[in-house]
Amino acid sequence: MTTHSPAVVIPQQGRRLAFIGKGGTGKSTIIAHMLKHWNDAGIPGSAMDADEPGDEENGSLIDWADEADLGGPVYPAPNRSKVRDQLVKYTPESGLLAVDTGAWNRKAGNMHFAVLAGVDLAVLTLPPTRMELNRAGSVLAAIDHLEEVGAHVPRLVICLTLTNASAKAADDTYKDLTGAGFTVLKTRVPRVDAQDGYGQSYGLEPKLIPGSPMDLLAAELAREASA
Repeated sequence: MTTHSPAVVIPQQGRRLAFIGKGGTGKSTIIAHMLKHWNDAGIPGSAMDADEPGDEENGSLIDWADEADLGGPVYPAPNRSKVRDQLVKYTPESGLLAVDTGAWNRKAGNMHFAVLAGVDLAVLTLPPTRMELNRAGSVLAAIDHLEEVGAHVPRLVICLTLTNASAKAADDTYKDLTGAGFTVLKTRVPRVDAQDGYGQSYGLEPKLIPGSPMDLLAAELAREASA
């Protein structure tokens, strides 16, 4: 039994979460684990794959779902003009839809803006380095742009990924971001490159480990989405 709280109730129309950030920050890996953990907690989950993996990344989330049971369906992304309608269609009743986006690109009119305008919660996956913190400014500016043009603006939460428990960078980044008024999730996704770690989990069925970072993150994101 995992650690999800039974008090989390998702509205009947469901909620949509977009995972955004640079390539290689764990978006696909997190979504695969979230689907499995949400399903185990009795929360219907599905995903939309709007990612095109780069040269140094693993294959797509759709390919992963073809190789292993992720606990929920994974759908291909439609063209930009149909994204909003398909987001609604793919969202399970009283459940959660996770959207896997490609490496962040602020180019106007791209898939990122179409997705952000159609979700309830944007989850920025952010390694705790000074360079990545600077790059995050582009994401924040994009969300400001949506507000400026009168588009729907999702709530933003930040998930620290690829963290090192023995380093203080994650603590410092957490303090900087929360001090600036941003919502940073308490759960952090560690860099684990061992054979049985998250970094090597592509193509395998995600493990349900009570109290693990992915278990705790699934519960925290469910709470954030239901808020």
